[in-house]
Amino acid sequence: MATLCLGSIDPSAPLLRDWMGEDWGLLFSHPLDFQDQGTEYDRWLGILRKEFRASRVRPLACRRPLVDADASWVGELTCDHRLIRLESPDASGADTRGEDVIDPAARNLRDVILSQSSHYVLIIDPALQCRGVLKYSAGRTSVSPLDLLASVDAMRRESVPPKRRDKSRPRSVAAVA
Repeated sequence: MATLCLGSIDPSAPLLRDWMGEDWGLLFSHPLDFQDQGTEYDRWLGILRKEFRASRVRPLACRRPLVDADASWVGELTCDHRLIRLESPDASGADTRGEDVIDPAARNLRDVILSQSSHYVLIIDPALQCRGVLKYSAGRTSVSPLDLLASVDAMRRESVPPKRRDKSRPRSVAAVA
């Protein structure tokens, strides 16, 4: 599982915004809380892999403070074990080339993450906005990753404005004989 780091890490690590691209994200504070115990593990991972790819949702662990990259089911799901940066390498907002890099969305997301006190999953859109928070007690979630994907899908549909009918074109009218 790719692991989001809130502290200073190697500036060559990808930024969260770049890593996500146009996909949505699920940020797990404790991914092991969501591991299915009732289904054959390989089969369960296969189902999740297919559904996450189809949904264009990227799972991610969050570590604060960073000890090691996460090594949970999500790493096996994504085959991505990289560390991911939220912001520019320098807390002052300057990157290694001396350019000013300020990403207000990343800063706001960091504040949301730091405000969480215990076990949580954040739903993050491609603009790095937190669209939802699932807070739960350790070991007491009855929500599956597939349930979370359904929530992301619903939020994604709500965020896209409905197509408006083009009123500049006249409607076709049947000829009257």
